[in-house]
Amino acid sequence: MAIIETIVPIFLIIIFGYTIHKKGIINDRFISEANRFVYLFPLPLLIFTGIIKSDIKSLFFSHILAVIIPTFALMVLSFFIGYGLKLKSGTLGTFIQTTFHGNVSYIGLAVLFYLLGENGLKQGSILIGIMILLNNGMAIAILSLFSHHEKNMAKSIISIIKTPVIIATFLGLIFIYAGIPIPNFLFKAMVILSNIALPMALIMIGASIGAKNIKKTFKYSLSSALLKLIVLPGFAAFYFRMLNIAFKDILYVFILLATPTATTSYIMAYEIGGDPELASNAVALSTILSPFAFIFWANIAML
Repeated sequence: MAIIETIVPIFLIIIFGYTIHKKGIINDRFISEANRFVYLFPLPLLIFTGIIKSDIKSLFFSHILAVIIPTFALMVLSFFIGYGLKLKSGTLGTFIQTTFHGNVSYIGLAVLFYLLGENGLKQGSILIGIMILLNNGMAIAILSLFSHHEKNMAKSIISIIKTPVIIATFLGLIFIYAGIPIPNFLFKAMVILSNIALPMALIMIGASIGAKNIKKTFKYSLSSALLKLIVLPGFAAFYFRMLNIAFKDILYVFILLATPTATTSYIMAYEIGGDPELASNAVALSTILSPFAFIFWANIAML
């Protein structure tokens, strides 16, 4: 019951964002500007302050592998499933990337914080930076491989490394390892600004949800959502079971892997010759189903 009471309010805020957009209370320009603001300032600061407050020794290499290994395994599985569904070129590439490319920055961080508190934020901040680098790099590689558009891979990877969240991750690690002190008044100011990130991000996610012609791609979108929400964390569960690691100790890993498909999947599909319609519907459907996935995996971990 406590898990449901924690997760449901998060998605009520997403529904709130969807509703006020549909009612015209906020428009597309506001959404675009608010997204940019969160992306540039509060979100990177949330990651940075989370890393600064974290215990770097608490992130084991086995936990990092629990993200990397299942992601590669799912990528291979989704290729064969997509091939079996007779998906071609850009549509196949889009299907594959939507099965592993999760919304860890916004929804992942929100669920971590509101479900596990400050400790969840500390545990997840460094891992989120790694996942963003991994997921975006693989998404670009997959889409470039299957699309007919030419893409400068080196330039794309550099653009990912230059994103504010990745920079915040590297800076946080540098500050921790070098023991660089931050004045208390400055750190408190950063924390105040970072507190804007999660509620604002949830509202913007709801306002941005759209599903055009979902019937046309429903079979593929549903397959993608189930692979993302159930199979990907399921691979991690198998991995942890083999290592005899208690699920309750790595709940934050399950949460990050069970996040719905990232909204940037649509942007990448549009820019790199994928299937934007499939990506958009995969984002919408996985977001709608994700509360059930979070509740399921949280209960599994707590058994």
